[in-house]
Amino acid sequence: YREGEAFMYCCYREKDLAEALEEGGCDLETVRNIIQGRQLPADLRAKVWKIALNVVGKGDSLASWDGCLDLPEQNIIHKDCQELIDRLSVPEDEQSVLLLDIESVITFYCKSRNVKYSSCLGWIHLLRPLVHLRLPRSDLYNCFYAIMNKYIPRDCFLKGRPFHLFRLLLQYHEPELCSFLDTKKMTPDSYALNWLGSLFSYYCSTEVTQAIWDGYLQQADPFFIYFLMLIILVNAKDVILAQESEKEEMLKFLETSPANLEVEDIEDLFSLAQYYCSKTPASFRKDNHSLFGSSLLGLKDDDTDLSQALCLAVSVSEILQANQQQGEGVRFFVVDCRPAEQYNAGHLSTAFHLDSDLMLQNPSEFAQSVKSLLEAQKQSIESGSIAGGEHLCFMGSGREEEDMYMNMVLAHFLQKNKEYVSIAKGGFMALQQHLADINVEGPENGYGHWIASTSGSRSSINSSVDVILSCVFNFRLCSASSWRNSLGVQQSMSSHSPTEYK
Repeated sequence: YREGEAFMYCCYREKDLAEALEEGGCDLETVRNIIQGRQLPADLRAKVWKIALNVVGKGDSLASWDGCLDLPEQNIIHKDCQELIDRLSVPEDEQSVLLLDIESVITFYCKSRNVKYSSCLGWIHLLRPLVHLRLPRSDLYNCFYAIMNKYIPRDCFLKGRPFHLFRLLLQYHEPELCSFLDTKKMTPDSYALNWLGSLFSYYCSTEVTQAIWDGYLQQADPFFIYFLMLIILVNAKDVILAQESEKEEMLKFLETSPANLEVEDIEDLFSLAQYYCSKTPASFRKDNHSLFGSSLLGLKDDDTDLSQALCLAVSVSEILQANQQQGEGVRFFVVDCRPAEQYNAGHLSTAFHLDSDLMLQNPSEFAQSVKSLLEAQKQSIESGSIAGGEHLCFMGSGREEEDMYMNMVLAHFLQKNKEYVSIAKGGFMALQQHLADINVEGPENGYGHWIASTSGSRSSINSSVDVILSCVFNFRLCSASSWRNSLGVQQSMSSHSPTEYK
């Protein structure tokens, strides 16, 4: 009965979609509302993908091209295109035309974008799902260009930035698995290069690839591929951790794991990916938006070396916003790792203090502090405190030389396979600057309550959770101007300029 009911529901959805497409003017939002992430009917897929890729009504980019197939690597292009045709079981009378279309698309793209072709780029695999749609050459090129532009990240090659970012995401959600792969020196680019470069079409069957792309293009979120990749690893976690084979054999297992996907798995794959996505800080996207798209704006400013990052970084603006929101979403338990005198002079009012110097100076007290921290985090979540959050975010001063001990504390938590560990980007200095920027009219706007100060010398940490919470969460609130004075901060004439310590 349920299967019959589901079948009828799908039929109604297909009918609604067909009517909407027939009427014209159908946009992606309309498609989403009708399909709701489900697999598309085969006869409507081409129209929906063109809408999702925003190429409906686009002109023929190849119209003014002379059609010369004369690149230095043309023989390689021709060979790869011919192999694709052979795998597609195309009727013999259509093969020559289709071969010319595919070769023209790749050649023109290389010429117009000044790119040197190589088989390892995986473009043939990216074209395979599009060729199945039997599109005219102009639409085939426009769809290919749109996918390359929006969904294939910049630097998608060995040791490229996209794979360093994926490792940080894996570490954030699955630190044990990440640590295991790090120990084996199996970096994401060594097994996921063709996952990302072909949007899974390299290993998945045509039917599975179409089902994945149906959902992915409806999402219209290029970063969502990261969460699909993450779920594939999570599903194989137990097998990976139990592996005792040689590195090459393990890499082969990882690399080919998407090949095990079946069409029936895709709905669950997307559902789990959505869950992990909802548990990921928004800074993951916002701070790495320059990975996707053709614009070079922001690339010079985005000089963070992700290969050297200890963990995922979160902006101070997201930390503040997260603690104001109600209900579901990422919430942070902020751990201030600066020396006691800096913390007492001024700190985020919801932050827990963990003096990172203790790790070397007094290991036993540090261990007790960590225990108290985790107890305080648990109780703050249970009580619904605005300071509560299952995501640990460590905050330093923002000065590299001062934050060395904090980095050791971070490494300690990561070695314990603690999930949801991040660092406040720019530290307390970035927090000061952000509050100065948004509070240009003065503390009466309500931002002064974010900073608290405590007086007196640092006392030993009491193991009682009640005492900890009262010390951490019930600080005497002071205005923005008073905490600046207590820090000895000198504000320049412009309210937008950075604050500096005297």
